[in-house]
Amino acid sequence: MTTKFYDRLSNDLTQLLEIPLIIMSQLKLKFDETTFNENNVKVLKMSNISVKVFNVIIKYIYSGTISLEKLENSIIFDLLTSSHELDLDELVEHLQTHLVTNNASWLKLNFAQIYQTCYQTKNLDIIQNFCNNIIAKHPNTIFESEKFISLPEDALISIIKLDDLQLDEDKIWDYVIQWGRSKNPTLPANLDEWTSDNFITLKTTLKNCLPHVRYFNISGERVLEKLWPYLQLFEPKLWYIYSGTISLEKLENSIIFDLLTSSHELDLDELVEHLQTHLVTNNASWLKLNFAQIYQTCYQTKNLDIIQNFCNNIIAKHPNTIFESEKFISLPEDALISIIKLDDLQLDEDKIWDYVIQWGRSKNPTLPANLDEWTSDNFITLKTTLKNCLPHVRYFNISGERVLEKLWPYLQLFEPKLWLDINAKFLAPEKPISSTILPPRKILSATLPTRTTPIPSIPSNIITNEHALELSSWIDRKETTYTENNPYEFKLLVRGSRDGFDVQTIFNICDKISNTIIVAKVEGTGEIIGGYNPLEIRNKAVNWYSSRDSFVFSLKTENLKNSIISRVTGFDSAIFYNTSSFFQFGNAINFRGNLKTGNESFCGTNAYEKSIRSNANGFSVVEFEVFKVSPKK
Repeated sequence: MTTKFYDRLSNDLTQLLEIPLIIMSQLKLKFDETTFNENNVKVLKMSNISVKVFNVIIKYIYSGTISLEKLENSIIFDLLTSSHELDLDELVEHLQTHLVTNNASWLKLNFAQIYQTCYQTKNLDIIQNFCNNIIAKHPNTIFESEKFISLPEDALISIIKLDDLQLDEDKIWDYVIQWGRSKNPTLPANLDEWTSDNFITLKTTLKNCLPHVRYFNISGERVLEKLWPYLQLFEPKLWYIYSGTISLEKLENSIIFDLLTSSHELDLDELVEHLQTHLVTNNASWLKLNFAQIYQTCYQTKNLDIIQNFCNNIIAKHPNTIFESEKFISLPEDALISIIKLDDLQLDEDKIWDYVIQWGRSKNPTLPANLDEWTSDNFITLKTTLKNCLPHVRYFNISGERVLEKLWPYLQLFEPKLWLDINAKFLAPEKPISSTILPPRKILSATLPTRTTPIPSIPSNIITNEHALELSSWIDRKETTYTENNPYEFKLLVRGSRDGFDVQTIFNICDKISNTIIVAKVEGTGEIIGGYNPLEIRNKAVNWYSSRDSFVFSLKTENLKNSIISRVTGFDSAIFYNTSSFFQFGNAINFRGNLKTGNESFCGTNAYEKSIRSNANGFSVVEFEVFKVSPKK
């Protein structure tokens, strides 16, 4: 039977011209892109359109008729994809309807190929809907096909989104995992051998598929059997909501803290309490290392009482932890108030006054820098900013000399009655006053260390005790960082500013010494990078040396959110010594020449897991140090 399209084509006779013109414009484009052959002739090849299909299309264009009776189904399907490519929408619709209505058995017989082609071609809605209806009733049609693993992602998603898909949800999970693993053939076959990076790889591949699995319709037994082995694919809060359990062992501290704030937002009170307790109990050193950020976030989030109390206890003993931080001026008002209300805050009251004024002035950057230039309006502006803070300063515990030096310049901030009582207390201490007298702070008699001089202090101008605890954990291959009682002693061997910055200095001083850590502070960026070398350093050597335990690192700083560790993978190229100018950890860190005046040192990736810097540019250092690391006796 011949199908006529005259009605639609003849409605506008120009279509009889326009459609051929569309075809010809596409042919012209291909023709223009084709180069002349050796005979100065252009040969246009359209391998995706057969001669038979092309003849049918030409006849359709010029006659408005088409006959499918003598065409094989495979030719009709090729005609469909070619018509789609040439934007022959009327013919595309007709061919889809013809195949679904008259040749459904052939579509089913070639189902996987048809389904895949439809999603690669796009917009063949009639056949796509036909296929989805079949898959919903007979899912093995596609899932058990050899072509399943080559399905496009959007095709797989369209299937697992079907409400009437006749398949148990745990089986759908199996197929999704099978598809994802097929896209990453280098993943180990044995799941027990997988690293965190392997799970991250699979999670990245499946990121658009996983949200469409209906986890809450999987039985508890199947969860344990099917989902639990892939725990690291799940967002922790989703797993907790679903199973009531949570594993924190392999999560970075920053992820745990993000999980805490998200759980608080979702009102998961039990989980919020558990995560706070976990961080305070097991990861106190990380909290201290990121103290200002943690403290600020807690007060912005509100009601994280366990961590807030932990932070306040640290601030009380070591006030410089927050007051000398770059983030101090960005503290929320209620956080500052909670600090200056502490009875055991180990800080002289006049110093507390200084910090309150500093915070208030930072909120009003247009105030003149010189106090002599201030107008009454300037003082009113500052007083308004500090109205909730000023009542918590313990003015009557400031000496007369400091009152004159610190408070008098800001006289206009005080209510007249309070200022009169402050002065009256000095002139007539026994005379009653009406202003509230806050109790003196409980200052300890012993001199307390500040955060910048912890006890016992690692002998370094670059790294802190918390950094040393993290390095020691990496040496011992611990999954969680030591929080106190470092099992290792760090003995300073070389310091650039003391001993010289030439690489040769390392070889001269550290000859025949093993188990060393070299750290360097990069000029301009403040990055702290370095490496652990378990091997003996060998003076007058030019050779590669093998190690399975060396690693390189970049430590947490104000600019770097998390520390980075990169362990050796190319064992035979772990360490390279060249006494005259080179000290290398594979190609991950290359210390070369004079580290301060030169710019030849650089970081790469060869022989180690990953890069520890965001670029491979050469760098110089402002300081470097080498430590001998030994177990404490």
